[in-house]
Amino acid sequence: MNAAGELVGKYRILLFGGLLLFSLSLALSKSATNVLIALIYLAVLFLVARYRPFRSAIMSNARQPLLLPLALYLSATVIGLLFTEHLTDGLGIMNKIVGLLMVYLMVSVVLDSIDTGETVYQNAEKLLLAFLIGIAALNVIAFMTYLGLVGHKKFVVPLAPLNVHHIWFSNLNAIGMYTAVAFLLFSSRRQDARYRTFFFSFLLVCGVSVLLSLSRTAWFGIFLTTIILIYLIVKKKKVFFIALLGMFGVGVALFFFNQIIHTRLHAIVSDISLFFTGQTQTDIGQRFLMWKAAFRMFLSNPLFGVGTGDYVPTMSRYMASGEFPSYLAEFNQPHNMYLFALATNGLAGLSALLYIFYRGLRYALPLLKSGNGKRLFAFLAAATTVHFMIAGMTDSFFNIQMLRYTFGFVMGVCVRDSLKSAHSS
Repeated sequence: MNAAGELVGKYRILLFGGLLLFSLSLALSKSATNVLIALIYLAVLFLVARYRPFRSAIMSNARQPLLLPLALYLSATVIGLLFTEHLTDGLGIMNKIVGLLMVYLMVSVVLDSIDTGETVYQNAEKLLLAFLIGIAALNVIAFMTYLGLVGHKKFVVPLAPLNVHHIWFSNLNAIGMYTAVAFLLFSSRRQDARYRTFFFSFLLVCGVSVLLSLSRTAWFGIFLTTIILIYLIVKKKKVFFIALLGMFGVGVALFFFNQIIHTRLHAIVSDISLFFTGQTQTDIGQRFLMWKAAFRMFLSNPLFGVGTGDYVPTMSRYMASGEFPSYLAEFNQPHNMYLFALATNGLAGLSALLYIFYRGLRYALPLLKSGNGKRLFAFLAAATTVHFMIAGMTDSFFNIQMLRYTFGFVMGVCVRDSLKSAHSS
């Protein structure tokens, strides 16, 4: 990191500016994020080739905490290509994991390489603030659409601005909410009234957006993640149990007095009842059938699965044989990231996926006990990891670019070698 100080200032500004734009665009444009990834990597390659100090800084910061877990997960998908019947689809899945790894390394390695001791926290916080501004802009567009100021979807729910699927939209807002809470709890910026106003307003807007998204995946993810986070940061367990009772009280009140939540949660019970009477063409019924099919794929090859990219063709054979209904053809994954890993890459894939989450938590939890600015990053890393673990039980989040890149970005900012080294020292 000291070698980075010799880098010409304008190039450091250029790289950090690229990361800022990437942070801002995560919520707004898939195309822009892909272009920015390419430009940042090209800039890094140019600087590595031209400046020895920067090359030394990049090499010394390349071994990041999640490099091995993500590389193992990528390796599992590469092995799965040996079993695939549709190489093109398999390469597409592999490319998604490559993108996740590239985003994580881009953020973590570049941030550690251009940071000096004085800016190690400041630059990271700036990236997170840009991320929040991007989500805020997306929410403004969502409310303008809902109110009929733009588009033709006045008072239409679920909210899905800019053609962003409502489940993606809601879970992106969930990560934004954890980020805002992290600032309010652990950042010195909370002492500034302007920042406090922004963070509290952001939380309110995100809360309404998540509600109007109608995404039960995000609702349960936020509810359970919040309980776990309170347990982790509250020292007195009596306070935790009081907070737990309060959360359940709020949940019960929302169920009985909020029509949107009541209807969506009641539908779960109704769908399950219908499933056991043979009516499977419901949201929950379709998921149950896809989970059953995915588990069957896993049993056909427990170690390596049916092959990377072979979920759809294998499901097509199941439907052609009459074992599963044809309406499942509209889904390209079983809406469960664990079963998707098991089905396509077997125990090797699932183990690698769980190892990513394990390393993220193993890194973050000790830092939560520290008494400085690192707690912000530890809190956000833990929240994001836990949310993905919980919400991933009802959707394959790493198949979705917006959420996949968001995970890589947050982990790149919060799970970095420089923060761990500072903690050790």
